[in-house]
Amino acid sequence: MRPIVFRVSVSPAIGMGHLMRSLALAQAAGSYDIPCHFFTDKGGRALAVARNDWIYPVTEVPCSSDDDESRWLTEQAQRMNASAVVVDGYDIPADSLSGLRGAGIPVVVMDDGQLSQVAQASLVVNSTTSSLDAQYLEMNPAVKICSGPDYRLMRREFQRGDNPPQDKRFGIAVCIGGSDPKGLTVPLINALSDVLNDVPVRVITGAAFNDISALNEAIKASPLAIQHIHNCQDMADVWRHSKLAVSAAGGSQFELGVCETPSVLLMVAENQRTATEQAQQEGWCTTFDCTGDVPFDEIAGTVHALWQQPVKLEAMQQAVKGKYHAEGAFNVLNAIAEVIQP
Repeated sequence: MRPIVFRVSVSPAIGMGHLMRSLALAQAAGSYDIPCHFFTDKGGRALAVARNDWIYPVTEVPCSSDDDESRWLTEQAQRMNASAVVVDGYDIPADSLSGLRGAGIPVVVMDDGQLSQVAQASLVVNSTTSSLDAQYLEMNPAVKICSGPDYRLMRREFQRGDNPPQDKRFGIAVCIGGSDPKGLTVPLINALSDVLNDVPVRVITGAAFNDISALNEAIKASPLAIQHIHNCQDMADVWRHSKLAVSAAGGSQFELGVCETPSVLLMVAENQRTATEQAQQEGWCTTFDCTGDVPFDEIAGTVHALWQQPVKLEAMQQAVKGKYHAEGAFNVLNAIAEVIQP
């Protein structure tokens, strides 16, 4: 089978969301024995291979200019006889993809509304919304579009297991993404420690999280029973067994939807707004706009209020039942097969 190549942005500053999304697609490809190879930013390899389910070769892009990367990426894809190149990262310049298109190698762009790479795409995937379809076609009339919830990319761990009811769950889970680039975890733990009593809390940090020492100090000073899990390898298990989650929005909110977990979602980037507002309308979460000043005390107060309302938490869990599924990676894979040239 010809391999799929991934060009992914991942770093402590950017976070790991793009990598985790691409990992879900690679896992789906593996179900059909399709090999995958990842190209990352410098420093990205260490973050990828830190996962115990990582089985893919990783090469860090050695180029310093768009032109150099375009030539290098095209040469690598041709050498591997790649069937397609999946691009996932807002800061990957469109010019670095031009050589692939010229060589006849399909480019699959994971787009969350930034639009910058659409002109180079054979296939564009936007699992959040279909509202940009007309704009995609205006920019690239030949592009194939996969938009909407049927194309959400979920890792294998979310495709297995059952979701327990509220009375079989325990505690609060806190996870602000793989790297928490805005540094919300420590002040959030401090704020929660001021209002919660006798509540077990799990704090999850990703491999790219760099403020471990400050977090350890906050945990030590807290009166709460806090378990810290760094570089968690099974977020599905964490989400499924939590009565309530406090999480960054973005990809994590779709994981929470699949796991039917009542949530407080923190919107930390503008491109998360549409999906976050939709999730709140569905009734299973409360959301906060954290793109500017972060209202830590208000967030903590909301968590405290929800924790004291088990009937409300049960209603939130019931509201999300059946609204999310974990099969989107296979739908995207089928769409890629349609644009691959024989």
